[in-house]
Amino acid sequence: MAQDLDFANRLYYDYENFKEKSITHKRFKHSDLLPIIEKLNKNIFRVKKAGESAEGRDIFLITIGSGEKKIFLWSQMHGDEPTATMAIFDIFNFFSDNSRFSDFKKKLLESVTIYFMPMVNPDGAEIYQRRNIFSVDLNRDAVRQQMPEARILKNTFDSLKAEFGFNLHDQSTRYSAGNSFKSAALSFLAPSINSEKTIDNVREKAMKLTAELFGILSCFIPGHIAKYSDDFEPRAFGDNFQKWGTSTILIESGGWKDDPEKQFIRKLNFIALVSSFKSISEKNYSDESLETYESIPNNEELLIDLIIRNLKFKSKGTEFLLDLGINREEMNADTGENFYYSSYVEDAGDLSVFFGYEDYDFSGFELVIGRKYEKVFDSLSQIEKINFTELYNQGFTAVQLKAVKTIGENSLPEYSNFPINILINDKTDVKENIEIEGPADFVIKKDGKVKYVIINGFLYNVENSTGDIKNGLIIK
Repeated sequence: MAQDLDFANRLYYDYENFKEKSITHKRFKHSDLLPIIEKLNKNIFRVKKAGESAEGRDIFLITIGSGEKKIFLWSQMHGDEPTATMAIFDIFNFFSDNSRFSDFKKKLLESVTIYFMPMVNPDGAEIYQRRNIFSVDLNRDAVRQQMPEARILKNTFDSLKAEFGFNLHDQSTRYSAGNSFKSAALSFLAPSINSEKTIDNVREKAMKLTAELFGILSCFIPGHIAKYSDDFEPRAFGDNFQKWGTSTILIESGGWKDDPEKQFIRKLNFIALVSSFKSISEKNYSDESLETYESIPNNEELLIDLIIRNLKFKSKGTEFLLDLGINREEMNADTGENFYYSSYVEDAGDLSVFFGYEDYDFSGFELVIGRKYEKVFDSLSQIEKINFTELYNQGFTAVQLKAVKTIGENSLPEYSNFPINILINDKTDVKENIEIEGPADFVIKKDGKVKYVIINGFLYNVENSTGDIKNGLIIK
């Protein structure tokens, strides 16, 4: 273990030398990967077209090494789960590098053959959605195999008969590692082979390798590793690949504070996977105990994007204290390359068992539901000239826009870059109550004076002009 930890530490500090610089954000597309694949050194990598997606995009199988032990990795079965795909291209650079880890790579590639399928669902990735173009979840098509992408993955699996497999996904950023305030940056699982969760020799190897990875990665992100639910899913690829004889490990990339593009978790994937190759090659995992695997805390859903605690709130003549929890969702704009945030109230009341990525105690402050400014504007250019701070100080979190022919209501997007919401011909009254799953637009006062506003789920300090309202919504 000491040698493996030292090796992982070297990977951690050398990582920037291998990071694929052309991939800088998570909403990359199939076309962004093609030139990188084209440039791969054919003396090192063997690139094969495994098949085509429903819309005709090539699905590749990229191979390195000549050893007897086979390792198969597949990523982005869900189009909006790209973190490990980024890490795979970093791994390609690792093996292409001539100046670092040379002895290790030579020995490794004589021992193992590694097969990568970097993007199983390129059509979903094109529009940044989970499912494929037919709205089918490919990870529920392992048995029926109705989708071309599922057939390609299954046929590749059958042809390889790999000893180890890595099923690479992204999970909700709101999972915590057990009952803690720490996000589950990575969650692992050796999937079950049946409803009884039997541990045969195949699954046992996956559990032991997972236990070793838990020990290694805990040195970098202590307390931020969890275990995914091991309930058997008879339609899923990971469960069935385990059942069909390949020791399979699920890696789920979760959340890390201030890392919306998953660049740090991408690095963790790189370390986890290269460390796994080493362990499999040297069979180091065999010394691990199942007790270590079982000790990994489970995923718990205890994280909320923003929690504001101990606020006074008055409704229907009653005043009481409450905590307010707000979550933000990324919503696709146009073809999925761009996105905007749409926020909602996750919960209100006693949120003492939950933790926030942003977590504030507002004892002594009063929460008020945001109001709309009564004036109706004729154009977006008029709204652009508004002194938003003046509106905030009066308790307004939205303005009204008249839908006229020169604007065209249908031509407006769902959001704007203005730090306020825009209502189109709105006739609704101000609500008196907080609505769960309703708008996240509030004013926070102290001694009758506005101190903060929350607009579309983003907290802004009115007094010192700090905070970042990513976008307002256009509500039609």
